[in-house]
Amino acid sequence: MPQNLKRFSFTRRTATAMLLGAAAATALPGMGMAQEQVTLQAIFLPATWGVVVRDVLAPQYEKETGVKVDVQLVGRDAIHEKMATLFAAQDPSFDIFNLDYSWIPEFGAGGHLLPLDDLLSEDDKADLFKTALEVGSWNGTLYGLPQTIHPHVLWYRADLYADPEVQAAYKAKTGSDLAPPTTMAEWLQQAAYFNGTQYEGQTIYGWAAQAAKGFGNVHTWLTFLYGYGGSAFNEDFSASTLSTPEAIAATKQWAEMMKYMPPGSSAFTYDDVTTSAQQGTVATALQWSWGAFAVDDPASSKTVGDWQFVEVPAVEAGGQSHPHLASWVISVSKYSKHADEAKKFTAWLETKANDVLQASLGGGDPVRASSYSDPTLTEAKLEGSDVLRFRRYDVVLKAMQNTKPRPFFPGEEAWETVVSGPLQAIQLGEKSVEDGLAEADAAVDRLLSR
Repeated sequence: MPQNLKRFSFTRRTATAMLLGAAAATALPGMGMAQEQVTLQAIFLPATWGVVVRDVLAPQYEKETGVKVDVQLVGRDAIHEKMATLFAAQDPSFDIFNLDYSWIPEFGAGGHLLPLDDLLSEDDKADLFKTALEVGSWNGTLYGLPQTIHPHVLWYRADLYADPEVQAAYKAKTGSDLAPPTTMAEWLQQAAYFNGTQYEGQTIYGWAAQAAKGFGNVHTWLTFLYGYGGSAFNEDFSASTLSTPEAIAATKQWAEMMKYMPPGSSAFTYDDVTTSAQQGTVATALQWSWGAFAVDDPASSKTVGDWQFVEVPAVEAGGQSHPHLASWVISVSKYSKHADEAKKFTAWLETKANDVLQASLGGGDPVRASSYSDPTLTEAKLEGSDVLRFRRYDVVLKAMQNTKPRPFFPGEEAWETVVSGPLQAIQLGEKSVEDGLAEADAAVDRLLSR
């Protein structure tokens, strides 16, 4: 996930009009005007959805209800550390938190979050993505109301792929027609072909993805693991299962493809992947769906309108990929002194109108299926062009049918740290796939024993 703020833009006229519509929309259960002047303290990620909440939605909510919401933007790891510290002390300083869903088992099981099931009607439950609700829940109780989803999708340079000279050269070299890859073998062949080639006077590379030690390389590798039918654990999370044939095959594919990323890619973060796409230095990218807003920003991108999106390639033709899911949720602290008001604000943020509004302002991909057919989004075009602004949405809908979350158990954050080291050794060629995964298995089993 991003550690720093990415630029996004919207017109004041559009924002105002949509906010008026949001104000008139039917609210979720529990809404109502505040009976007393209160100030809610909230922490959000400094991604576009956090900025939209701070700069647009929180001020509007104060106008409508009199309740002020003071939003602080804090980096991913710092949010987790802050929550752990506050909850250990049962500190009521903050009411609302923006969570990476993988923290729900940890803080939900610890009894630090308020149940939010009463915020949802049956219509809401039917409209919200099932997987997004599942990863916001622990033991059947909703602790995190979905705010944004963004599964991995494959980005590809449509202008590059459509160039007749490029198509002819690719056919002559490989014997295959150039088209967006549908299998892992096709993707590997294309990444190898494009790596180090010249296009319009610029050197390009095969692909880009997060690969930095920490959560970066783990999050990319999980899409390969799931696609090959692998799993990180046995059914009850009592043993690591990273030395299975499926996991080995997935990791070999991932490690082989690492050879065709730009120089320095073993340290790539979300921002590095985004910059590579904006500068046009890669032919493809494995990236969160939401991040596509950045390549269409004329202030920072040289490839505005050039990128298109398809599902992550499957292992075999006609097969199904299982892309890794990223999703952020909104939770309310059990120790909040304004719990009712905090829940009301959380509910208001995720009404149907505000789900569309947040997306229209660049604040993450919607969490409601109905939003993907809303003309406000489906008919929106890049300024001065006929290119659809949210042209990725059909692919996002398909990805959400088969996406898989990271291992969902209270020790997930520690698990990522343990697994990331052996994965880095594999990607740097310091260990074989088999040895690296065996080391990861042993390290995870030690973690589980504690």
